[in-house]
Amino acid sequence: MKLIKIPFIIAFALAAIAIGASYIFSLRSEAEPTEYLWYESLQGLHELCRAKHRQSHLYGEYARHAERDSLPVQAALLRALAFADGVQCANCRKAIESLGGRFHTPVVQTSALQDTPTHLHLALQAKSAVREGIAQRCLHRAVEEGNRYIARLLTWCDASDIAQIVILQHVIEACDNEPTAPYQVCPTCGAISNSDLHTAYCPHCMTDRQEFHTFK
Repeated sequence: MKLIKIPFIIAFALAAIAIGASYIFSLRSEAEPTEYLWYESLQGLHELCRAKHRQSHLYGEYARHAERDSLPVQAALLRALAFADGVQCANCRKAIESLGGRFHTPVVQTSALQDTPTHLHLALQAKSAVREGIAQRCLHRAVEEGNRYIARLLTWCDASDIAQIVILQHVIEACDNEPTAPYQVCPTCGAISNSDLHTAYCPHCMTDRQEFHTFK
């Protein structure tokens, strides 16, 4: 009879050891997310990355609509904007992962399409709102926290956003005098230009100009 009880005693002892080990391990587990060193930057990057993802998708929809309306210049610009924001989104996603986070791609619902001039105005409003809002907050926070890696990525975003805003304003105001220069976008930082570049490398990230994507 005693021999029969021994296995049960051993099993009980092992279970007690396992429970005790689990409890000790839980006390040594990672801190809550709010105690992470870069928590504020990580949360801001999530919001900015979602905004860039939505904008890239939206500009792509606008570009396809402009192509159907036989507006090649506007379509080329919108495709360039979609690509630039896609690059920025990818950079933000890499930054999130480098900080130990994980980005979840948001569900994007297609909004009701209107005419291309209206789409350009909406694109300008959205771009300005994101840059003046979450993008600036993220950049200032990264600088204050001393996170040079994140700050560099966000200064790239800011430089591209400024150029996009200027180009959008120019196209909206140009009316019939539309610019004919192709749009070029850096695949590394998303920098955009609507004129011929005279430098061999991107002035922001040093990417070879030969690697730029051209939209025309």
